[in-house]
Amino acid sequence: MKRIFIAAVLLFSCFMILSCGKKEKQEPQAEEQSSRADDASLAETFVTINGEKLTNGDFRDFISYSYAMMDPENRDNRAVMEYLKKDFVRHRLLLQAAKKEGAKIDEKKLNTMLEAFKNEQGEQTIAEMQKQYDLDFSKIEDILRQRVLVTEFLNKKTGRTEVSDKEIKAYYEKRKSELSDVTLAHIYHIVTADEKKAKEALVMMNKGISFEEVAQKYSIAPEGEQGGDLGYIDISTYPDIFSEALKLKKGEVSGVLKSEFGYHIFKLIDVKDKVSSYDYYKAQLKEELYEIKEENKIKDYIDGLYQKSKIVYADSSSGDSDSK
Repeated sequence: MKRIFIAAVLLFSCFMILSCGKKEKQEPQAEEQSSRADDASLAETFVTINGEKLTNGDFRDFISYSYAMMDPENRDNRAVMEYLKKDFVRHRLLLQAAKKEGAKIDEKKLNTMLEAFKNEQGEQTIAEMQKQYDLDFSKIEDILRQRVLVTEFLNKKTGRTEVSDKEIKAYYEKRKSELSDVTLAHIYHIVTADEKKAKEALVMMNKGISFEEVAQKYSIAPEGEQGGDLGYIDISTYPDIFSEALKLKKGEVSGVLKSEFGYHIFKLIDVKDKVSSYDYYKAQLKEELYEIKEENKIKDYIDGLYQKSKIVYADSSSGDSDSK
């Protein structure tokens, strides 16, 4: 059985790799024989999960998009293929659990995702991808449908994750040595692509037009829409030119300053020295802790599924059961 499976995988790999390059024209008889061999290979069992037999074709459909987009050298990478295999088994375990509990898909969310993908790629690009990589987009849609169903099922199964101030404080104490107090500056900022525009902006402010109005008209930075207001920022995390703002008095506007990013004008509003690292990083720490708790809950649930499941690979070298 092991040899048969290895042969099947080799045929499958050849099929995928050949589909990613130019296909040489075959004689009708040879082409028909090749097609029959491919069909036979894809119909063979890849893995059995709780009695459900999944074929090489099921596995191919699951990884087809990832495989086609993959760097050629990674297609023969054993570690990459092992990861894809385990991802497939995890996915099917969760899909079984979702279907068993009657989980329903949010069709509106699915259609939004599909439309976003199609709009981002464009119809012509998708058509070229399907032709070049021999992709069946309808099967990719089916896999995406399964992914959405599994994700929504997991969200409901693991419940809402809460992070308390007490947990954040404890997490902060563990991370405190990595974090230091910071100096925050509240500044307004304008940046233009050329010096002439920056000087025009400065002239307008000297005539009494507000920094906010001038920023909305001249600044090419994202904060320009908010009148150039960056709020309180840690200057040390910004390009060096921003340190010039700390040389200003509160309420003072700088001249035109040149950097590799363009021509800048700053206005200093306020400075807070040595802000507690806990206060500054609290929101970030909360987000990190939330992600950790979410990942742990999902891992615990999936571990439970593995413990209750019987997973048998057609390739005996993989063992009788999968590991996380």
